[in-house]
Amino acid sequence: MLEFIRTRREDLIAGLVTVGIGIFILTESFGYRLGTLRSMGPGYFPMLLAVAMCALGLILILTATPDKPSDGAAQFADKRGVLLVAAAFLAFALMIERTGMVPAIGAAVFLSALANRTTSWLTALILAAATAGTCWLLFSVLLGLQLRAFG
Repeated sequence: MLEFIRTRREDLIAGLVTVGIGIFILTESFGYRLGTLRSMGPGYFPMLLAVAMCALGLILILTATPDKPSDGAAQFADKRGVLLVAAAFLAFALMIERTGMVPAIGAAVFLSALANRTTSWLTALILAAATAGTCWLLFSVLLGLQLRAFG
């Protein structure tokens, strides 16, 4: 059993964290009115997402594969990914109130896309622009939410 845990550590941790977040969201969603399928309350959709997260976390745990031996280049790539995703969260948090939704989402998507070492700068830029534009179209235009799109 210890060998199983030791050789599949990353997948197991990812699965446990996903299930843990799902359970937290599930318990929080019960604090809101759930409603019915025809008349959904504010807690209905978060509850569905929480159940989906728990299911995906269990799939991660059940399909955990042994870790592959890594070399220095692979360890650097892992650190690069972690740093860029952390930078994406930080950029979004620092930019959302100052610059608005579109630049903040664009920066976050651009940085997180570069976490994958096979993604080119141009691809990351196109993905960031498309995601930010889609969010602006969806939230500001179609849904009419009062969000500042730009500074």
